[in-house]
Amino acid sequence: MLTLFWLFFMSATFLIRIDVPDARSVAHDTSLEAAGESVLQYGIGLEAEVSGENRLTELLSQSAYDDACILLQEALIAGKEANCWLAKNSATANPYGLVGTPSGNTVTVHHLITYSENVWTVSLTIWNIGGGA
Repeated sequence: MLTLFWLFFMSATFLIRIDVPDARSVAHDTSLEAAGESVLQYGIGLEAEVSGENRLTELLSQSAYDDACILLQEALIAGKEANCWLAKNSATANPYGLVGTPSGNTVTVHHLITYSENVWTVSLTIWNIGGGA
């Protein structure tokens, strides 16, 4: 009985075929994540024009959300695009700046910015133009 079970099991393994696709390369996601992180650091690194810790914080504290997002979106390296989402304190995130439709895989990078009793969540959903790497 054990031999018959073993023969049946072994013949079934030859008949059943499961195709498992290769895992996506992590380098694709890493390049998008690095682009988002560098853009956020760029916005934080700019000096404020009038008041605030930096240019990004200054725009957010003035409720110039479209300007803040456009500042970040224009700083992206060539070949990448992003949608910018902002949420103040506990509010729902909304898109600002230039809004596009992703073509291909996306990576979202988040950053918290605090200034004068307010907390903003800045999220960039980044993708490669044309969906390629």
